[in-house]
Amino acid sequence: MPSQQCLGYVLHRTPYRETSYIVDLFTRERGKLRGIAKGVRGSKGDRKSLLQSFQALDMTISGRNELKNIGKLEAGASRITLVDKPLYCAMYVNELLNRVLPEEMDFEHVFAEYQRCLGKLGAYSVSGASEVMALEVILREFECQLLVQLGYAPDFDLSADFQRSILAESDYQFVHDLGFVELSGVEIRPKGTNSTQFSGSDILAIGQQQWTSQSLSACKRLMRVALKPLLGEKPLKSRELFKAVR
Repeated sequence: MPSQQCLGYVLHRTPYRETSYIVDLFTRERGKLRGIAKGVRGSKGDRKSLLQSFQALDMTISGRNELKNIGKLEAGASRITLVDKPLYCAMYVNELLNRVLPEEMDFEHVFAEYQRCLGKLGAYSVSGASEVMALEVILREFECQLLVQLGYAPDFDLSADFQRSILAESDYQFVHDLGFVELSGVEIRPKGTNSTQFSGSDILAIGQQQWTSQSLSACKRLMRVALKPLLGEKPLKSRELFKAVR
């Protein structure tokens, strides 16, 4: 297969043998893929310094096997500088993509959302903003868009059982691969971290991206339960790291 020019980012890299890296990439042209960058470790050239997270890369990809060959590497743009909480947020986004995206499928819209997300996190770092809520909005909107593109996003306007409009005054159960089912005459349990019960008002606010501390909290809980089947039981390292630092 001839080499293909791609624009992409490093999601994760692992040392391989004495001089190489195995690199998980997210590219605009071919989605997520895994490649080998040979002769990079220990070199004094630009290739090693370029193979960093949050650095846009112009590169050539070749090979028919699951493990591709990474050829030419050039900076596609300046590396986005991230510090403190925005850095941990970006690490979470990288790990999330690496875990849920299937190999070599076109996700150009997700790629655009990823670039937009990194740009917002970078602007947050530069501005030194102190509102945690702003970071929550960036992450929740990215997660929502990711679910939409993967085909797992629920309908935020209609209930899944009777296709009736979601009512602000009603309560609903989130069911994977189905959506929100109205709870009628059912005892409403406390909405803990892993609860699948949501108020209609929160569902409508999430769908319309009307962010308050309450709707963001509900959206965070929804994203956790909605993404869990895609992530599996293995915990996210970035989430554990952020908890440890915090």
